[in-house]
Amino acid sequence: MKFVQLRFVALAFAALTAFAAEPAPAPANDATPELRGVLIAGADQRFALTLPDGASTSWTGIGGSFEGWKLASYNQADGTLVMKKDGREVSIKLAASKVGAADNKATIADAEEVFRKMNFDDMLSKIMDQQKKNQLNVMRQMMARSAPKGASQDEMVALQTKIMDAMFAELKPETLRADFLKAYSEVFTKDELNGLADFYSTPTGQAMTAKQPELQQKIGEIMQPRILAALPKIQQISQEFQQQQQAKQQAAQSAAPAAPAPAQ
Repeated sequence: MKFVQLRFVALAFAALTAFAAEPAPAPANDATPELRGVLIAGADQRFALTLPDGASTSWTGIGGSFEGWKLASYNQADGTLVMKKDGREVSIKLAASKVGAADNKATIADAEEVFRKMNFDDMLSKIMDQQKKNQLNVMRQMMARSAPKGASQDEMVALQTKIMDAMFAELKPETLRADFLKAYSEVFTKDELNGLADFYSTPTGQAMTAKQPELQQKIGEIMQPRILAALPKIQQISQEFQQQQQAKQQAAQSAAPAAPAPAQ
C-alpha cells in the first residue's frame, strides 16, 4: 500500500513538473501587430495596425501606441516599422501582413460608415460644382476658337448650357453615391474600411476631405491650359487625316478601270 502511494505521488509530481515546464500562452494583447496600410501625407505618417485575430484595428502615427506597442520609427526606404513594448523590439513590414480573408468581406454598411466620417455628400457636391466650372471654362475657350459663323453670344451661351446639362444629367449625386458605396464594399475588406473610418476621424483625414474641392480646382487649373495648348495640334492632326483620306479616295477612283463602252 505504501508503495502504491509513493508511486501515485511520483506520477503527480511528474505531471505538475511537465505542466510547469510548458510556456503559458501569451495574452492576446501581447501578440505582434500586423501592418495593414501606410498613409503618408506630407510630414504626417499614419499606419493601419491590427492584431492577428482582427479584434482591434487602428490608424496610429509615430510616437503613438497600439495595444501597448509604441511606434518608434519608420524607414520609408524599405517600408519597415519599428515597434517597442516591455523591452521588446520588433520590425514589421506591409508586405508581411496578411490580407483580409474571404470571411472578412465588407458590407455596404461598412462603406457607409466611411462615407459618414469623410463627409462624402458635402465633398461630392463641392467636387461636382467645381468640375462643372472647370468643364465650362474649357468648353468656352474651345468654342471661342471654333464658333460657327454668324452665331451670337446668347446662342453660344445657350449651346454651352445645353451641352453641360447633357454631360451632367446622368451624374446624379444619389446615383453616384450608391454606386460608390458598392465599389468601396467590393474593393476593400471590412478591416480596411474600419481603418479608413478611423483615419477620416483624425485631423489629417478631416483635412483631406475638406480640401478635396480646393485640390480638384488646382488640378484643373494645372491641366486646363495644357489641354487647350494641345487643341491646335489636335485640329492639325484631324485636318491631315481628312486630307489623307481624301487623297486615298481620289487615288482609288483614278486607278479604277474605265467602264467598257456599250455594244453597238
